[in-house]
Amino acid sequence: MSDDQKYDWNARWRAKAADADWQADPWLLRVLPLLHPGRTLDVACGSGRNAIFLAEHGFAVTAIDLAQEALELLGQEAARRSLAIETRRVDLEANPLLPAGPFDLVTGFFYLHRPLLPLLRELVRPGGLMVLRTFSRAGPFPGGPGNPDFVLNPGELLEIFWDWEILLHEEGLEPAKKGGSLAGIVARRPAAAHIGAAP
Repeated sequence: MSDDQKYDWNARWRAKAADADWQADPWLLRVLPLLHPGRTLDVACGSGRNAIFLAEHGFAVTAIDLAQEALELLGQEAARRSLAIETRRVDLEANPLLPAGPFDLVTGFFYLHRPLLPLLRELVRPGGLMVLRTFSRAGPFPGGPGNPDFVLNPGELLEIFWDWEILLHEEGLEPAKKGGSLAGIVARRPAAAHIGAAP
């Protein structure tokens, strides 16, 4: 990612600092009963609304993002709430130096970089969970991100996790606030997990 793009993300979070939204994603609230507190990685965490929520529910959270401004917002809010959340600045596209696994839970909301997904799969311990939710082309809702790199194809999450146990999968059932539709998955890595090509 270019320096200009990095600056744009920092500028965005700096502008939102005064009215940061700490309400967790509604889908995370919905799937919480499927999750069990443990070592957790929140990918592309932004200012950390989901990391805050998980930490308040007993998860040991490491939150990573490109934007230092966002991580500072998260650190300040975590300190205000007396929560221990580890934050790391990571360029997930140019230099994805991810924290060492394994993790009991890996989460990612409204961020899609397909080359990163195999790395994230490997970070989940056998029996651990991955929770993803982002934009999708499934469903009848117009709009959404114009760049196809940022939007899931119909059924793509099921293809990515073909060899995992699917606890919940939805796509195209509701519109995104920014236009288009959404897809989400909760998938469990098998106890004898392996990464391989779909048959």
